[in-house]
Amino acid sequence: MARRERPLDPGDSPLLRFAADLRALRERAGSPTYRQLALRAHSSAASLSVAAGGRRFPTLAVTSAYVRACGGDVGEWADRWHAVAAALARRRPPPYAGPAAYTAADGDRFFGRERLVEEAVERLRRDRFVVVTGASGAGTTSLLQAGVVHRLATAEDPPAVGTFVPGPDPVAELARGLARLPDPDSVLVVDQLERLQAPAPAGRGRSAGPADLPGLLDVLRAAPCRLVLGLRTDLHDRFAGHPLLAGEPLTVPAPTPEDLTRVVTEPAAAADCTVEDRLLAVLVTGAHRQPGGLALLSAALLATWRHRDGNRLTLAGFHAAGGFEGAVTRGAEAVWAELADGPRQRARDILLRLTEPGDDGAPRALDRRELGDAPGTAAALERLAAARVLTLDRDRAVLAHGAVAQGWPRLAAWTAEDPEALRRRRRLTRAARAWEESGRDPETLWRGRRLAEAEAETGAPGRPDAAYPPGGPEREFLAACATAERARRVQDAVRDARLRAQRRLIAFLAGLLISVSALAAATVPLAVR
Repeated sequence: MARRERPLDPGDSPLLRFAADLRALRERAGSPTYRQLALRAHSSAASLSVAAGGRRFPTLAVTSAYVRACGGDVGEWADRWHAVAAALARRRPPPYAGPAAYTAADGDRFFGRERLVEEAVERLRRDRFVVVTGASGAGTTSLLQAGVVHRLATAEDPPAVGTFVPGPDPVAELARGLARLPDPDSVLVVDQLERLQAPAPAGRGRSAGPADLPGLLDVLRAAPCRLVLGLRTDLHDRFAGHPLLAGEPLTVPAPTPEDLTRVVTEPAAAADCTVEDRLLAVLVTGAHRQPGGLALLSAALLATWRHRDGNRLTLAGFHAAGGFEGAVTRGAEAVWAELADGPRQRARDILLRLTEPGDDGAPRALDRRELGDAPGTAAALERLAAARVLTLDRDRAVLAHGAVAQGWPRLAAWTAEDPEALRRRRRLTRAARAWEESGRDPETLWRGRRLAEAEAETGAPGRPDAAYPPGGPEREFLAACATAERARRVQDAVRDARLRAQRRLIAFLAGLLISVSALAAATVPLAVR
């Protein structure tokens, strides 16, 4: 005799109702055993039993096999499965934060950075100031909030912990935050000091700006509590001479494949989900060695979770959610919609430059000077970095992921508008770079027709291929080319003048010689007579 099925747990959840209806369908089919159902469905008896157990939500494939074996309407049950999946998604918080940074409340689902968290907390035990730096998109905010703040708050004897992120009036906000932390063992976590580099929202003033950062650091240095400072690497380098930043910072590196594996699998396991092996391989490979891979991975994971198959995250769900390209497009289009016409043009110029491929085919990291210093450049870079479209690290900028150039339709359309003009502009950029790397060797300078064409393009703002102005290195290169060209023309003119003078002298001497010869010929007969 077949073993009696375990009764369902008490309750009236969507999952329990779904399991009860599956059991009723099996009863109407004559109550076959699960072994008999497995033979009909070409599936395992264990998975079919779990489908009607009411404790785990079955995959769509298992549900369809169960219904088909019981003679039910597979299409109708597929609709019911999707409805239950949506209801369960609303009841259960997602295990991933998506494109947003993790907060202190997300500490239970923050994985992959445990070693860095331990090192930051250990430094804080020894030192009064701890500085944490990283490139944009490296996950510094998540490390501080979901890592350090959460670890301190959940310690056996937790200190008082406050957080500070610069806002419209950072000096006043900081003073109010410090007033609540008079204990020398309390901790203030200061995050995203690079916000001081961003322009204030329209219509609102800012009492502190880039020039006020040293003053703000002075206030922090005099704080009565311990400090953890988080700021982007380029900002740290710019103000590294300040005493508060004098020590060796804790740098947030790019995650290793092992880190990325934990980022994917641990939150899923905590939510009673599994990750398909094929999906895990695609996610880790796609995010590894990408400057902004961590943020895009989190965005793609949230979208994949919303397309999960029961309790499984699958490669099919990843593709249905748009993959990394879909995550890129959603973030890029969101920031594009927020930009006005002027900043849009500047952002377009920057992005077109950043599509230049490197030696390995991936987008090349460019010196920020190469992006030009036109008005709005710095603000556009900050907006694009905040949206994880590009990353900023020290004095360089690079697209956050290869999928930005390949998978964002808007950027792909821009590069296809006039590929020949884009190649000419990239040729100018490479020539300026080669000139700089050669120690400004005069032999690498352009001249003649190539120089004239480059000067015509960069000096004609109305032309579509002159959409973005030359950067500092390109301007210096063209100026050196023009100077060398003028010097060459002067030399040519001097040489031509000398040649003309020599020709005149030769002609004069030749004429004189002829005259003398003629005179001599005329006087010889007279001398003979």
